Amino acid sequence: KPYQSHIKAILEPVIDAMIEKQPCVLRRVAGDTILVPLRGKAADLDAIYVLNETAAFLWTQLEPGDDAAALVARLCQAFEATPAEAAQDVADFLSGLSEAGLIRFGSAARCAA
Repeated sequence: KPYQSHIKAILEPVIDAMIEKQPCVLRRVAGDTILVPLRGKAADLDAIYVLNETAAFLWTQLEPGDDAAALVARLCQAFEATPAEAAQDVADFLSGLSEAGLIRFGSAARCAA
């Protein structure tokens, strides 16, 4: 895969794992991009996340079946970042969202839109 050598050390545990999004709503409010998890049929207003430009881009680019390498490639292309810079940004993004329970990793993940 492209960029594999640059992200291997940073993203070793999830390099080939597909990423599954949890149901969330992404909105632009008063100049901020916010991500609100959906719990059941309602928004979880106690867990609102403000995303920077890079994180908002990565969230919108995350497609069913993607892995970390796909996100690194898209980030490099869109922001003219080096593979090493993009890998670190993707690692930070995935780590933060995983800790918040907004994404999961798996070999046969099905992603929510």
